[in-house]
Amino acid sequence: MTLLNRHLTLQYKLNLFIYLGICILLLNFPVLYLGVTNVNQGIRHLELTEDLYNTILEMRRYEKNFLLYHDKESLESTKYYLNLAKEAFSKKLANFKKSAPKSEFTQLDKGLKEYSSLYILNKTEPQYSPKGTQRDIRAVGKQLVDAAESLLKVERHHIANEAKNALRWPLVFMGAMFLLFVTGARLIIRKVVRPLAKIEMATEKVALGDFSPISHADKDQSEVDHLVIAFNRMARELEAREEQIIHSRKVASLGTLVSGVAHELNNPINNIVLTVDSLVGKREISEQRRAVLLEDILAQALRASEIVKNLLEFSRAEISTYRELDLGTLLKETINIARNHMTLSKVQLHDEIADDLPTINGNHQGLQQVFLNLITNAVQAMPKGGDLTVRTSLEKENKIKVDVRDTGTGISEEDLPHIFDPFFTTKDVGKGTGLGLSVSYGIIKKHGGQITVKSKPGKGTTFTVVLPVYKGANN
Repeated sequence: MTLLNRHLTLQYKLNLFIYLGICILLLNFPVLYLGVTNVNQGIRHLELTEDLYNTILEMRRYEKNFLLYHDKESLESTKYYLNLAKEAFSKKLANFKKSAPKSEFTQLDKGLKEYSSLYILNKTEPQYSPKGTQRDIRAVGKQLVDAAESLLKVERHHIANEAKNALRWPLVFMGAMFLLFVTGARLIIRKVVRPLAKIEMATEKVALGDFSPISHADKDQSEVDHLVIAFNRMARELEAREEQIIHSRKVASLGTLVSGVAHELNNPINNIVLTVDSLVGKREISEQRRAVLLEDILAQALRASEIVKNLLEFSRAEISTYRELDLGTLLKETINIARNHMTLSKVQLHDEIADDLPTINGNHQGLQQVFLNLITNAVQAMPKGGDLTVRTSLEKENKIKVDVRDTGTGISEEDLPHIFDPFFTTKDVGKGTGLGLSVSYGIIKKHGGQITVKSKPGKGTTFTVVLPVYKGANN
């Protein structure tokens, strides 16, 4: 890219097109005026030529009457129109242009002089008598008509050319304006409209949780190009922040589950302590009883280890990798993590998860975060206990539907449209950030699915998640 091209910004190019258009438009006016003026001059010349031609025709009409009847009135009329023809020729000669045919003017001048010399006036005699013969008079008269007619044709042809020229240049300017407009429109579409349309679509994707950058290969670095680059940088930062938010939401969920986890860990630890106390006591224990107690210690230890393992799996950060998943197994794992929370909150779980669900293509930690968030919200919506139902079903078009339904307080109609908006929460200050459902919405959209909600105040809420079946599962 040359230094000149780098300085030709989009604004500079658009200004250049505008100024060129104004210059062409302003130049069109004097050219159009000049063309119309030339046409008007040609019309005036044509009118003079038509007057001369018509006068000669009238002169020849009276000439024929005089030559046939030899009456004085016809001769006087012939002389009258001859004088008119001379005057018309004089006016025409005064407006003579270099572009006009000089031969026709010479022929007309010579013919009018010869025609005048062919008539004499004898005042002593009662009649006028021609000096020349009738054949000479008719020959000269015919030459005058032919010369005037030829000049008339030339003038008409000249007006036609002037009219074409007067029309040609405005058309040329209009063509230049149209070409300039098309080029400018193409530049605006390529440099402004298309990138803005891409930004609009990308913004909609961002609202759905998709932070993929805009593909933009233009290297002119115009103002809109800088906007696209800034948008892509923002999308990458938002994607990184989303990962941080998801992780922070996991930590927040863990905080909610701490009390239940502590209770769950306390049970196997107490059992282990009591069993060990029995083993180290002074009482005699049979080998068979000792083996049973050791197996119980091992079972309780494995139980505690499984609880810790589930928590560590959930809390650790994971790269957003997608793989084939069993959604039923994932839901049951998520329920196990939140089971103690449900127990402490006196929530009765109704597990209606099908065992024969097809697999999906998804991110394990992301989906687990979504369903744990829905289950946690459902439990928190039932502070006095209630029923929580997790149901799965296979829908048409190879999609799996998961319903998470509670019998809690519900969501009001005015809050329902904003439930997935970032930072919107119906919880008390300090008890919610308003990011859980927003992040969950984005995660489900990234999986090509949908998440919807139905609720009635006082009757509970149902969140529905629809995910596509893994295409490779049918192979």
